Amino acid sequence: MRRSTLTIDGHSYELAQSTQLDELKRNAEEAVQGGGRFIDVTVVGNVVISILLSPGVPVSISSLEVADDDRDADDGAEPFNTTDWEIGRFFGS
Repeated sequence: MRRSTLTIDGHSYELAQSTQLDELKRNAEEAVQGGGRFIDVTVVGNVVISILLSPGVPVSISSLEVADDDRDADDGAEPFNTTDWEIGRFFGS
């Protein structure tokens, strides 16, 4: 699977594997050309975040091949939940 990272003004966001990069680029360009606005992106863990993009802010997108990630099931309605882990088994409880 490919993992893409969106970096805005030095802050990086690992994008969900379902992210359509061409659409994201279009939305970012439109936001900047319009003087700035929020765009929504889904990051790893199926969490949707809103990011304010405006002119003059550096934005980059990078991609690389990685192993599959169970936290990234492409469903923003079901964020990855760590509370189901039985942490006590790691500490002999």
